[in-house]
Amino acid sequence: MNLSYILVVPKPLERLHLTQLLKKIDGFTLQGEFSNAIDALNYLNYNGVDVIFLASDLPVYSGFEFLKKLKDPADVILLTSNPADALMAYSMNLLDCITPPYSEKRLTLSYQKIFDKKQYQYLVADEKNKFIVVKSNLKTEKIRLDRIYWIEAMGDYVKIITREKKFLVLSTMKDFLSKLPQNQFIRIHKSYIVNLKKVLHHTAKSVHILGHSLPLSRNHKKYFESIYSSI
Repeated sequence: MNLSYILVVPKPLERLHLTQLLKKIDGFTLQGEFSNAIDALNYLNYNGVDVIFLASDLPVYSGFEFLKKLKDPADVILLTSNPADALMAYSMNLLDCITPPYSEKRLTLSYQKIFDKKQYQYLVADEKNKFIVVKSNLKTEKIRLDRIYWIEAMGDYVKIITREKKFLVLSTMKDFLSKLPQNQFIRIHKSYIVNLKKVLHHTAKSVHILGHSLPLSRNHKKYFESIYSSI
């Protein structure tokens, strides 16, 4: 996993030492070096990074004041020789806090922390994309997306069709479609959304799933065929 980073460190020799150490660690890519918070903030207003190596003793704004001004906080590794800063870093839930002298071994441990965190986030996101949570018949139901065959409009409700069960949910088709993975579910008619992975075949006017023939409208036909042919 490649992680982009910036250094926000006031001392040139310290920045040089850190960049030399970080070059030895596969997975870190330097995007910028800054001696103060103002220049770093200006950069981050237009650029995103995965990690910020941040010295606590910055001029004008301290490292902690810098953090309060961040619009889109990244993972932060605080660099400090002050034990009180380490407690502050912990209370602010910063990813890591490193004290000098800096070493390749210690920085590698920081990389591993970031790697583990991002791997966990990917796993959580992937798991979240496997289910949808709905309220049906006054009960909260967790439905696996790969069990859904199609969704059908029923007035102010939508009916979710799975092999085992049907769920009636208060929702518009548009709102419900927005909660589904775009590469898996597609609208084929004003009243029907289908799971592309469940489509057996289709004709010019219908889509066939689980022994059922669902209408394919002229307005949705071209888009459906372009997406279906690509999977």
